[in-house]
Amino acid sequence: MLFFLAVVILPSVGYTQQPDVNAILENSETKDKVFSTIMEDHELMTEFMGKMMSNEHAMMMMKGNKEMMDRMMGERMMKMMKDNPEMMHGMMGEMMKDGDMMGQMMKKMKQEGMMSDECMQSCMQMMKDKGMQMDMMKDKNKGKDDKGGNHDSHH
Repeated sequence: MLFFLAVVILPSVGYTQQPDVNAILENSETKDKVFSTIMEDHELMTEFMGKMMSNEHAMMMMKGNKEMMDRMMGERMMKMMKDNPEMMHGMMGEMMKDGDMMGQMMKKMKQEGMMSDECMQSCMQMMKDKGMQMDMMKDKNKGKDDKGGNHDSHH
C-alpha cells in the first residue's frame, strides 16, 4: 500500500514545482523557443499584446519606436478604411485635391516600383492641366535654363 501511494504521489509532486523563469530566459535557445511559440500561436499572441497594452513600460517603449508606431497607425487606418468605405472615399477625394500630397504619393509609388516614370510624367501633366500645383514639379524644374531644358517647353 505504501509503495502504491509513493508511485501515485511522487510524480504529481514533481509536476507542481514552478520552473525558474529567469533560468529559462537565460538560455538563448530556450528564450527563442518561448518567443517563437508565442508569436506562432494566435491566442497567445493576442493575450501577449493585451498585456503589453496594459503595461505602462511596454507602451512607453512602443511609443518610442517610430517605425512600430507608424506601422500600427497605418494598419489601423487601413482597417478603418476597409470597414468604412464612405470614409475611405472621402479621404481619397480630399487627398486628390491636394497636389502636394498627390505628388508625394506618386513619388513614393515610383520609388517602390509601382509606377513607371512615363506614367508619373503623364499623371503630373494631367494634374497640371487641371490646375494642380505640386512641389515635385517645382523641384524637377529647378536649375533648368530657358532654352528648352525642361519637359514642358517641348509641348
